[in-house]
Amino acid sequence: MAKLFRVGKQMTDAILAVLKYVRDTTGIEPSQKEIANALKSYFILNEIGNQIRFQRNNPIAQDQPETSSKDPFWKLNLMAGPPKNSLARVGLFYEDMQVAIKTAQNFVKKSSGAEPSEEEIALSIKCNFILSEIKTQIDWQRQGPNKGNQTESKPG
Repeated sequence: MAKLFRVGKQMTDAILAVLKYVRDTTGIEPSQKEIANALKSYFILNEIGNQIRFQRNNPIAQDQPETSSKDPFWKLNLMAGPPKNSLARVGLFYEDMQVAIKTAQNFVKKSSGAEPSEEEIALSIKCNFILSEIKTQIDWQRQGPNKGNQTESKPG
């Protein structure tokens, strides 16, 4: 059986923001494994580190209140069956996600000298630029090494 773990509310919200952003922009909700792989990529780790350094140097930027949305937080479609990431929606994540978060903490600690908190990583993940880059990384993963080189042949 797969090991599950729980993260703090801010990290859960950040991962749910990634799920929603990728689903809304690509039409396909990512798996926890896709998100974890994207978070472990060097480019995303570097951008998380840059964002955390920016947050630490500009504490005013992180104190901005989040805008409230009039849309409901949860949308349930009971006809479609259980959602792909039902465990993530209740704050339970697979071990891959725990490894990805720890990888980000270690990367930022090595590059800045100070280990970031889970909250700092969560704030950086919710940054629009990083959300967009995670989506791009997931798109690249989905294409795989062979899909980008294939061309369709049309019968004549």
